[in-house]
Parts: sequence; structure tokens; C-alpha cells
Amino acid sequence: MAQSDLIVAKRISIKNFIGVMALTVVLAIGWLFGGFAWNLHPGIVFLVGFAVLGAGYLYVWLMLISTEYRLFNESLEVESGIISRKIENIQLFRVRDLGLSQSVLGRIFNVGNIAISSTDKTAPLYTLHGVDNPRELYDTVREQVAKSQATRRTMIVEDDQIEQIEGEG
Repeated sequence: MAQSDLIVAKRISIKNFIGVMALTVVLAIGWLFGGFAWNLHPGIVFLVGFAVLGAGYLYVWLMLISTEYRLFNESLEVESGIISRKIENIQLFRVRDLGLSQSVLGRIFNVGNIAISSTDKTAPLYTLHGVDNPRELYDTVREQVAKSQATRRTMIVEDDQIEQIEGEG
């Protein structure tokens, strides 16, 4: 696929991890206060406190760099992994349904998940997690799906309709 076909490229939004970052800060502060209250050695208290904080932020950073979503004219590509990489490719003409979900915090911070249902054999259900401005991407994907299906003159036939037609004949 040519780079000129690229429409949108997104990563998981850092806003998706506000809760994790806040929790690590609370845990680190709690450990600092608890460690001093228990008369532990100050070096150990600070070391463990910063280790908790560092582990939380390392987790967030790894999650941010591990997944990228790319929308092309005819397909959606999801590249994921840190050490080993996996690329999932969903042809847009195969998409049957799209969904958008946001939690209360997701609505406040404008971050959400886009669910994709397709006839793809390897990934019939796929979710784009933690997308920034999810409505914008949802609309863009929906438009590209419609264009792709119109270009290929794809018609989606539901399973129950096939059974009904076969039963009539």
C-alpha cells in the first residue's frame, strides 16, 4: 500500500491512562507517608516509592508506543507489539458494523473505543482502544467503509436472510 493512501494514523491516547497515572502517584505518596510512619530507612522508602511511580509510568509509555492504528483508502491496519510486532489488516469492504463507546471519563477527556465487526476471518471483531477524538475517527472510518463498499459494489447479506431464502426455494 502506498503511503499516499494513508488517511489517518493514530496511537492510543495518553488520556486513556489518566487513572493509571493518578493511581501510581497515590500509591507512591502513600508508600512515602507509610514508610516514614513505620520508621523505615529513608533510602528504602524513596527507592520503593520511585520504583512504584516508575513502574506505572513505564507501563503507560509501553502501552502508548506499542499500538498504532492506520486508516488507508481500502483498509484499516493495526500494528501492535513491543518486542515482536503483529500487523492486523482489515479490508474496509468487509466491515459490517461500527460502534463507538465512551465512559463518563472518556466523554470528559474526549477519548473512547471504536468497535469494528467484519467478515474478516482472522479478526471478525476488533476494537480500537483509547482513541483521541473518537467521533472524528468513527465518522472517517464510516465514510471510508461506505466508499470501499460502493467501489466494490459490496452487499452485506445477513445470515438469517440466507436461511430464509434457502427455506423458500
